[in-house]
Amino acid sequence: MTRIILTRHGETVWNSEKRVQGNLDSPLTENGIRQTRALALRLAEERIGHMYSSSAPRALSTAREMCGVLGLFTIKIEPDLRELSFGEWEGSVWQELREAQPEVFHVWDTEPHLVTPPGGENMAQVTERAWNCVQRILPLHPEDTVCVVTHGLILKMIVAKALGLDVKDWAKTPPQRNTALNIFEIDGEQWIPKLLGDCAHLEGLN
Repeated sequence: MTRIILTRHGETVWNSEKRVQGNLDSPLTENGIRQTRALALRLAEERIGHMYSSSAPRALSTAREMCGVLGLFTIKIEPDLRELSFGEWEGSVWQELREAQPEVFHVWDTEPHLVTPPGGENMAQVTERAWNCVQRILPLHPEDTVCVVTHGLILKMIVAKALGLDVKDWAKTPPQRNTALNIFEIDGEQWIPKLLGDCAHLEGLN
């Protein structure tokens, strides 16, 4: 049976500043590096055979840190695992956007699947590209364990799809904090959840 481990990158500078990242990027903070190493140590006994990463530098940095602990030497890069593009919002502070566009963010807070940021993507588009990507990956590694490093919203959409939820029901899935851990076993077309949004490895970290 194939197993897939899905996680989010470590904390970044823009995460700590509560800025919109999307397809833009910022480096991991020292805390983000500690988070990543703690996750890797937790996964040391999982016999991960293959590491995949979003092409975003923050995800690649996370994957490289993990590989150093896990003894893996190759990272397969998948652009389709990049975060939802927030278009013109990227680089802005979330709270400032909320104050400048209250009507848009009223919808975003209640039915975000109905919102397409100017020049960006919507949740349905992101779900399709991310789900198709993992569906391409899995047949390449039958009976093996694969680790995928991606982004918060991407994780929410993949987990929702794996649980049979519609895009509009994405909020019913667990939060995906930095380095949150999700593990599924794949049996044919069925994704069997073993762990969802778990952050036990972060206990005791600043």
